[in-house]
Amino acid sequence: MRAMQERDEETLERLVAPGFRFTALHLAPEPMSREQWMGAALGGYHIISFAYESMDIDVFGDTGVIHARYSQIANYDAVNLSHGYRLTDIWARRNGQWQVVARHSSILS
Repeated sequence: MRAMQERDEETLERLVAPGFRFTALHLAPEPMSREQWMGAALGGYHIISFAYESMDIDVFGDTGVIHARYSQIANYDAVNLSHGYRLTDIWARRNGQWQVVARHSSILS
């Protein structure tokens, strides 16, 4: 999230895998492609502050699953995204490097 907040394109390019998909039904009914997500992360998505409130990590060989509770003060263009969220990230180790291959985000009510 820090790389997104700082619009650190080099770090995002390294961490976000080709074929990455982002699912957030509160934003769109279909998953975003890597290109769409990167465009938002480096463009109109503005994170003022964020915090991981909890995080559990499970590793299965070259696959990692992160279950997190996350909150942020943020917006995307004119849309207020200041909420608490449940995030699930899937990471894969490829050529010795960990990359995120999928993220699912749900707003906590």
